[in-house]
Amino acid sequence: MRSKLAASALAIAAVSAAAVPALTGAQAPGPRDVTLRMKVLNAADIEHGAKGPKMATGDRLVVRLSAFDVSGPRVGSAYLECTNIGPKAAPPRAWLQCTQTYTLRDGQIVTAGVFRFVDMDKLNVAVVGGTGAYAGAGGSLTNGAPVQGFDSVDVIHLDG
Repeated sequence: MRSKLAASALAIAAVSAAAVPALTGAQAPGPRDVTLRMKVLNAADIEHGAKGPKMATGDRLVVRLSAFDVSGPRVGSAYLECTNIGPKAAPPRAWLQCTQTYTLRDGQIVTAGVFRFVDMDKLNVAVVGGTGAYAGAGGSLTNGAPVQGFDSVDVIHLDG
């Protein structure tokens, strides 16, 4: 009888050990998209020279946003910091080098790249890392279709 119990316990342990990674997410997830609807909470221009309607090389833009799931609830925040790396230009036309950190319930995702706001329909910047559920993240960030009531829609394509 004891040997049957021991054999059964070993079989259950083996099945449980095989099932735990799948149940807890310990296995790396495959490629997936995280779509976030964004609302700007506040923004600041940081100008190092004379103030004016155009951004000079080195001027910065800092933005704090709320992130919402496509089903509606707020799921986190995002923090965007951009520096004009091109010639003096109106903000929509300035060449901006930006880093954005998404702080979500299950970790952070960080993106970085160069773009212009007038070219948002062509946005494609790198996912450069993450923490928590997004540890070791790689992929890209693109702009999603506009949604009424939101300032932008960010689609984060994770490689896995």
